[in-house]
Amino acid sequence: MPQLSTAGWALCAALAVFVFEARAEVPEVPGDDIFGFTTPTDVGNPGEKGFSNENDGRLGKRGGTYHALNAKYEISSTFAPDWWIAASLFAARTLSRQVPDLADVNRIAFDGVSFELEHRIVKRSATNPLAVSLSMEPRSARIDTVSGQPAQAINAAFKLFVDAVLVPDKVFWAFNTIWTPQRAEDPSDRGRWGSSSSILLSTAIAYQISAKLFVAAETRYLASFSTLFPRHEVGHAVYLGPAIWWKITDKVAFNTTFQPQITGRSTANPGLRLDLDNFEKAQFRAKVVIAFQ
Repeated sequence: MPQLSTAGWALCAALAVFVFEARAEVPEVPGDDIFGFTTPTDVGNPGEKGFSNENDGRLGKRGGTYHALNAKYEISSTFAPDWWIAASLFAARTLSRQVPDLADVNRIAFDGVSFELEHRIVKRSATNPLAVSLSMEPRSARIDTVSGQPAQAINAAFKLFVDAVLVPDKVFWAFNTIWTPQRAEDPSDRGRWGSSSSILLSTAIAYQISAKLFVAAETRYLASFSTLFPRHEVGHAVYLGPAIWWKITDKVAFNTTFQPQITGRSTANPGLRLDLDNFEKAQFRAKVVIAFQ
């Protein structure tokens, strides 16, 4: 029986290590806004920093003219493995004319600040296809989201992100759930404060056309409550629409989505097909991300 030389054994060992590492490699979901509103779990690599301008718009109420845009200016950093931090400033643009139960307003205003901390708690592996991240974002706001009137508010968004690779380098899936309790002034009587909360559930599937272009389909369920904990619902809505992510350069990426409300229900008008008391006919996002490293 032929004997292997020392060099032969070394070569065999190197090949075994190579094969093992190749088999152990786990496909990942890109850590970019490929899903639309829905956020993936990847927080980046330590030392990475970035800036983003996120513009979330809302269009249409039951009558009249209604346009609202919330702009978020965010600086972020991955400061340790699986840890990400960000600080943000907000601005609000509201145009409301002849909308039932809303005063006419045409205003651009500073809308507060926020701080966010995210940690990926479950990593993908050869035996576990799912990755999971948790995030908390406390925020101080100055403008009422619906009416556009001045009103102080304090809230915190508690977020759960989950994603998976369905087809390596081609198809990806993600799911988010966000609970946001809030204490806020009544914009019509600023001496009175009230409690409320919201729940967001979203899921999306993204398809990779090329290394620089993804398309996605996303659906979101939004519910509004008159209590801090989600007990007394005042309305809910479901949105559905396409999303696009485009990597313009190695450092700059663009994400956009447009989603009409497809069904909903308001406790104020339970017989109607849509909830236009608490939500809008359509919502959209346009976001630019710039990577520093």
